[in-house]
Amino acid sequence: MVEVRETRLPGVGKKFTMRTHRGDSVCAVLHLDGRREIYHREPEDEDEQDVLVLNDEEARQLGSILSGVLYRPELVRDLEVALEDLAIEWIDVPATSPLVGLTVATCRIRSTTGSSVIAILRKGGAMAMPHPDEVVQAGDTLVIIGRPEQFGAIQRLVAEGPPK
Repeated sequence: MVEVRETRLPGVGKKFTMRTHRGDSVCAVLHLDGRREIYHREPEDEDEQDVLVLNDEEARQLGSILSGVLYRPELVRDLEVALEDLAIEWIDVPATSPLVGLTVATCRIRSTTGSSVIAILRKGGAMAMPHPDEVVQAGDTLVIIGRPEQFGAIQRLVAEGPPK
């Protein structure tokens, strides 16, 4: 398991530091204003470091990419094994879906299927753990976590809408 150290930076935000399997040092500073700075230093070059500065939106987008929300790598099969009996599924919401215009809460995905929306992918940008008041839009892709046998019920929900 990777050890991550968290340090409060009064008036600035928080700093998270870890070592990679190669021995590189990676540090992320999350500023109070939403800005993120990522520092990288290789073990053989302790005097020099690279820095990447991102705004909040860029950081969330990169985080989504790194966590596999925006790109479904071949390693998802291994992830599904690690999740044991849970799986992650990407479900498109067509313009004809009765879910369009409803909030995540009123779609009732969790209460009717037992699965949860862990992200929404849309052209304006991805959002992890969407708020229950987030409105589902035509063209969204819902990233769902649940048991594989629940995904058929979610597809029906997208096609027919929540039960009355």
